[in-house]
Amino acid sequence: MEAAFFEEMTIRDLLRAMATGLLTAEELTAHCLKRIERLNPVLHAVITVNPNALAEARQIDRLRASGIPLGPLAGIPYLAKDLIDTKGTPTTAGSEAMRHAMPHRDAEVVVRLRRSNAILLGKTNTSEWANYRSSTALIGWSPIGGQTRNPCVLDRITNGSSCGSAAAEAAGFSPVSLGTETCGSIIAPAAMTGVVGFKPSLGRVSGTGIVPVSPYQDTAGPITRNVADAAAVFQVIATPRFAIRLETDLPPGTRIGVWRGIRGGRSHPDVDRVLAEATAKLHEMGATTVEVDLPEPDTSGVLPYEFKVSLNAYLNSLGGEHPHDLDELIAFRGHPAERTSEFGIARLEEAQDSDIARSPRQYQEERTRISRETRGTIDRLFRGHRLHAVMAPSNDPATGLSERRKTWVYSYTPAAVAGYPSITVPAGYADTYLPLGVSFIGHRNRDEELLSLAYSFEQATRARKRPLFLPTLPA
Repeated sequence: MEAAFFEEMTIRDLLRAMATGLLTAEELTAHCLKRIERLNPVLHAVITVNPNALAEARQIDRLRASGIPLGPLAGIPYLAKDLIDTKGTPTTAGSEAMRHAMPHRDAEVVVRLRRSNAILLGKTNTSEWANYRSSTALIGWSPIGGQTRNPCVLDRITNGSSCGSAAAEAAGFSPVSLGTETCGSIIAPAAMTGVVGFKPSLGRVSGTGIVPVSPYQDTAGPITRNVADAAAVFQVIATPRFAIRLETDLPPGTRIGVWRGIRGGRSHPDVDRVLAEATAKLHEMGATTVEVDLPEPDTSGVLPYEFKVSLNAYLNSLGGEHPHDLDELIAFRGHPAERTSEFGIARLEEAQDSDIARSPRQYQEERTRISRETRGTIDRLFRGHRLHAVMAPSNDPATGLSERRKTWVYSYTPAAVAGYPSITVPAGYADTYLPLGVSFIGHRNRDEELLSLAYSFEQATRARKRPLFLPTLPA
């Protein structure tokens, strides 16, 4: 089989090829590892490669040849963001302080993938501490992994702390990567690299064994090159598990709210054009659309405290040599690779002092209020317009690596704070080469319906193009 086509094959295609003998798990894994070896020095998307990946693939091939029943992802390689515990390899969160931190066990999401006979290729780069170190650190940079680059245009950012997973997926390093999200860290980098990112409803995927920011928002989810693969992975890692019906046609009577997102002071014509084109496509598919609006909930008052409490608990659970609480982590600031004098650690320091400002009860009351109000706003919108989902632009065009301004389309915040599912799908391009996505926000715990809707839209648009690894935008 032509190795050049592996990157564009779906998981279903790959499983069928392995079942019929056209492909082996070892061949597929070797291809992925060679691609990482060739392209990662440029992209800085992968931090660690699993030295046992090929041996695990050979074992899957032996089991398949013997006729032993295998899991639903048998022989499918995947990458995991380096906030997700994998026994035998460090979980660094991109920090030099964690280079020798060794988890005692796999994260629950990894346990489920192992049971499905998927093969761990390695760990992906992340904005250090899930981008919760400071507001001045470079997006997509960590002391361990360096600066992640966008495979579409190499001098542009990938955005979000799941930067390595998104860049790796766009570059064809593996059929699937796992990301994590507190607020936009799956949606934003997936959109900027032209792939699919799915943030499940809060609680549908276990957060056990994942470096935390907030237990009220954190979730892991798949980043893939198509919706069908995201659905296949979600069915393995989710609880409870329900059937997902992927149909090219939308159900009769589908109603979609169209939201322009929360714009940071200006409007980009390509983002507006792509949203208009996506709306027109929904009309062609038979859907009814209605313009809607959502507020941006503010969790800045509670996140520092939630980060401190949850991170201290996580650090206490690890083996190996590492800081055992946030205070010890802050004391590590002197390591030259951390570039503390340049980027600072303001958010870590704010979190350390957070329990002086208010009591745990006050923080809990504020979080309860924010969650209740955000969910109530979304639910009233859905009921009032009888909506199946809300569509919004996922991102603005990727900026340069050294630019520190944040994205100006904050469409991921309401779903992240409410704990509702959201998915970004490639929808078009700015300046010909910079990917733009649209996101769909669905009803809480109706993730399967949202995946089905996103699949129908993806099949009708087929907007994604393979990245060209351009050094910079053509003049």
